Amino acid sequence: MIGQLLDGRYKIVRVLSAGGFGETYLAEDTKLPGNPICVVKQLKPANSDPAILQIARRFFKKEAETLQKLGTHPQIPLLLADLECGGEFYLVQEYIAGHPLTDELVPDKPLLEEEVTGMLLEML
Repeated sequence: MIGQLLDGRYKIVRVLSAGGFGETYLAEDTKLPGNPICVVKQLKPANSDPAILQIARRFFKKEAETLQKLGTHPQIPLLLADLECGGEFYLVQEYIAGHPLTDELVPDKPLLEEEVTGMLLEML
């Protein structure tokens, strides 16, 4: 998908993460001045059965509606678009700079209670 233009607008730059339900990409919005960075989440249902796709579509739309209702909050990326292209489902969201939680976790090194509390407060 790297280099692909999604919906004639969002140019996929690189993969941010991949998991069991899809992939997340860093993208540029080519329609706005300065080509601001955004995040594209692609839902990839593991099954192409039409009934499963219908369920996936419903969950996808529900997530988009929920994000839209949440509006703006400094800890929640703003929903910019929800798309369905070629049977694939995408959410386009504001990019918030940061790093993965896994960067905070070191194998065989437990966190102090204060560190865990601090992380949880930041997330909440």
